[in-house]
Amino acid sequence: MTTNNTKYHRDYIVDIVHRIYDKSAPMLLTEGLLFAFIGVAMLVRPMGVLTAITYILGGALMFFGAYRTIAGFLASHDYGGGWLDVIFGLVNIMIGILFLMYPSGSIVGIMYIFILLFLSKAISALIFAINMIRVRFGHYVFNLIMAIILVGIATFLLFNPLAGAIAIIITLALMLLLYSVADLYMFIQVRKLKHHVVGE
Repeated sequence: MTTNNTKYHRDYIVDIVHRIYDKSAPMLLTEGLLFAFIGVAMLVRPMGVLTAITYILGGALMFFGAYRTIAGFLASHDYGGGWLDVIFGLVNIMIGILFLMYPSGSIVGIMYIFILLFLSKAISALIFAINMIRVRFGHYVFNLIMAIILVGIATFLLFNPLAGAIAIIITLALMLLLYSVADLYMFIQVRKLKHHVVGE
């Protein structure tokens, strides 16, 4: 009876390990290799990746703009109104064309948008910190530090927009490589577990 229970327990564990391996191993291996490939490509050719991103954004804006333009025109023809959609769609198409024709300039334009966002966030954090100082409430240090950091980032991007964009791509590439290493490590561990328990 004990032998049967032991065999049943081992078969149950083997079945669980098989399921874990079959479900997790292919995904971990595929993700790991894919992240590694993309990460290396982003490190080797950051400007090429940025240019590809602008082309993808440009194409997406043109497609979306064409859709909105046609939908707005049909709506205005059948029901009246819809001209705002037509105008919005045409603007998207024009921006998409600019992205395709001037990828480097488009990257700089996107960085300037980030600069405005960083500055607006820095101003709000600074105002909050000043108000906290006025009412003598101690929780202002974090917001003051964040305001200084955001102003520093915005200043760097203002004078080095392309370098800032490349730094973002390199940071993303390093994160992808870390994810790749983690996935491949987990794949190796799952494979070791299967070999240890199942013996395959």
